[in-house]
Amino acid sequence: MSQGRILIVDDKENIRAVLSAILEDEGYDVHTAGNAGEGLEKITALLPDVVVSDIKMPGMDGISFQKKIRDIDADIPVILITAYGSIESAVAAIKQGAYDYLTKPVDHDRLKILVQRAVDKRRYVIENIRFRRELQDKYSFRHMVGSSAKMRKVFEMIWTVAGTLSTVLIQGESGTGKELVARAIHYNSPRQDKPLIEINCSALSEGLLESELFGHEKGAFTGATARKTGRFEMAHQGTLFLDEVGEISPSLQVKLLRVLQEKQFERVGGTEPVRSDFRLVAATNKDLRNEIVKGSFREDLYYRLGVITIKIPPLRERPEDISPLINHFLRKYCDRENKDLKSVSAEAMNILVKYRWPGNVRELENCIERAVVISHADRVGIGDLPEEISERVLKEIPGESRPVFGFMPGERVHDLDLHEKEKELILEALRQTGWNKARAAKLLNIHRRTIYNRIKKYSLGLIRGE
Repeated sequence: MSQGRILIVDDKENIRAVLSAILEDEGYDVHTAGNAGEGLEKITALLPDVVVSDIKMPGMDGISFQKKIRDIDADIPVILITAYGSIESAVAAIKQGAYDYLTKPVDHDRLKILVQRAVDKRRYVIENIRFRRELQDKYSFRHMVGSSAKMRKVFEMIWTVAGTLSTVLIQGESGTGKELVARAIHYNSPRQDKPLIEINCSALSEGLLESELFGHEKGAFTGATARKTGRFEMAHQGTLFLDEVGEISPSLQVKLLRVLQEKQFERVGGTEPVRSDFRLVAATNKDLRNEIVKGSFREDLYYRLGVITIKIPPLRERPEDISPLINHFLRKYCDRENKDLKSVSAEAMNILVKYRWPGNVRELENCIERAVVISHADRVGIGDLPEEISERVLKEIPGESRPVFGFMPGERVHDLDLHEKEKELILEALRQTGWNKARAAKLLNIHRRTIYNRIKKYSLGLIRGE
């Protein structure tokens, strides 16, 4: 397999031959051109990973050639070869975008090093572009799941604010998908090709969070052995996402307010102002108005953060979204696990829709992932759901007749408690199958291990003298 495609452009045939031989020995796919015009044609046809070109050539010189290459693909690294007396021209070309230069006579070892570095850079750029396109596709609106009126309003708000540079505050309970909304805003914004820098404010101590946000100078504190770039600075021309912003200490709130007002700051231990053009998106699971009343959050900072506020409703307030989300996660984890679970049984769906989901979408996703992993049938049954979910649903809605498993016997059992229901259903299935445990498990749409565990739990084997 080729290490990369290299184009060598030089008007001297012997130099082309020598450089080609050196790089071919390193495993590169090498092509050559005798002048810049021929080189441009080959660049268009080949899209090489690196171009190595002499500066002084008849007709178009290497400097002009390098500018033309940038018009075709600005990410192709160009290494220029120059005589010792023309180094100033090579340096000027680097300022205009050339990757590096070599002086004549060419040092073969340095040639190999520069080409390898340039190839690595090219591949990094291509991979980064591919990754960004995948992210843009992942967070496009066609991948956002939810048909309820409340979520349609959220999607409309995201679409409206994404194209602006306004500060956005996302409010919602834990697990509602605040970080997904923040990413959707960024990857549908004019800054989608710039960095999205994220930080969870609740995960760091006050001192560490300040250093992460502002950066620090060498020697600012014990252990600061070098200058550190902060998140504000890293987010220049991009988006900074502050998750759980309600956890920021009062003293740090003052500093954050100043940065939002002035768009400049000093690194910890520094005195020089640093400017950064970033867009801020913040999120919190707290009611910041209540925090203001309690005196733990600054009112002026709240109004700075909440120029535009997006409130994500909890899953219990939009039950019509549960079924589409279940199907979405079912496809996602079936693809990952290479399984073919076609659906969720009606009984299991009944439990899932009626559960209140205190952990919101995150809890639902974890539940479906677990079900896909442990299921051995062609659909998700109640036996694949966590017991605490089934039990809580039946306890919260007493008196309603619903099966614990996919099988419902003829007798009415809704006046019994949950465990009695489960025991009676298993016993009825065992009787109908002649105590064939595998067939009973299939009838109940549960795994064979589950029925063995329940037989032991309820001492059902004693009925047959086992």
